[in-house]
Amino acid sequence: MRKSCAILLFAAIFLSCALPAAAQNLRQYENTVSTADMERVLSYLADDMTEGRASGTAGKYMAEHFLVSRFRSLGLKPWDWAYTQSFRFKDSIAIRNVVGLIPASVQSDEYIIIGAHYDHLGKLGHTVYPGADDNASGVTALVSLARMFSAMRADGKGPRKNLVFVAFDGKELDMAGSRYFVRHMGIPASRITAMVNLDMLGTDLVPPRRNREYLFAIGENSLPSSYRGYLAGICSKAQYKLDLDLTFYGSRDFYRMMLETSDQYPFTRAGIPAILFTSAFHEHTYKKSDRPEIIDYELLRKRTLVIFNFINRLCAEN
Repeated sequence: MRKSCAILLFAAIFLSCALPAAAQNLRQYENTVSTADMERVLSYLADDMTEGRASGTAGKYMAEHFLVSRFRSLGLKPWDWAYTQSFRFKDSIAIRNVVGLIPASVQSDEYIIIGAHYDHLGKLGHTVYPGADDNASGVTALVSLARMFSAMRADGKGPRKNLVFVAFDGKELDMAGSRYFVRHMGIPASRITAMVNLDMLGTDLVPPRRNREYLFAIGENSLPSSYRGYLAGICSKAQYKLDLDLTFYGSRDFYRMMLETSDQYPFTRAGIPAILFTSAFHEHTYKKSDRPEIIDYELLRKRTLVIFNFINRLCAEN
């Protein structure tokens, strides 16, 4: 009896010590991401010199080389021997996804795909469409997530599943890049826990309710039941306080449109659980006014940290 009590006492002491330490360690990785670095990444991608990053253009290749450099500097491993996955859309436009891998810190044959498209409309006449929110903001979040998980991996503290980071090209060409990736990724769909898509995360312009700090998550119901509800819990934490909307303004038509018009959709069609994080389209979407000046970097960082916590939870579940 005394031995059993001693074991229980030791377990209680261990848990009381371990849980705060784990929370502190997560904050440690969150602190590797600053609004200043996020602004540098986004401002480069949405600068006039990249000329709106239309697929097949010189400006898009500048963005591609920038992302390859970032993936390499963060220690991501090349995917299938290279950081780029190339093909031609309708035999004419060169499409090049940028792909990097953070292997699990323990042996695992399970994967999570994290994606964001980096192409945009490009130049129409003499007018540049910078695409700061659509989707330099999502790519900035992608790079920041890679930074946090790379730091975690260097410490041997995670992730517990393989993380594949994909900057998709060709979203504006009927999701050509994500469609191609799904067909050629070389991973059985059954081994993919989830696909997480990041598309327009940088503004506070269209809140679903009164709180201007909000986050839409489209497709949570496609995830295994053990993951559902966790987002609401983390968004309600004092350090985040994001208004989470899982219904896209309660509109079935808009919800379906968002599901079917961004890069998570090819994964959904392949039977892979997929979720889209967004702050939604707004008055600047697909306009020349979609410039870095409309981005709320503090809010972009906060949303990115929520998504980091969520993906870390996906890694923890079997």
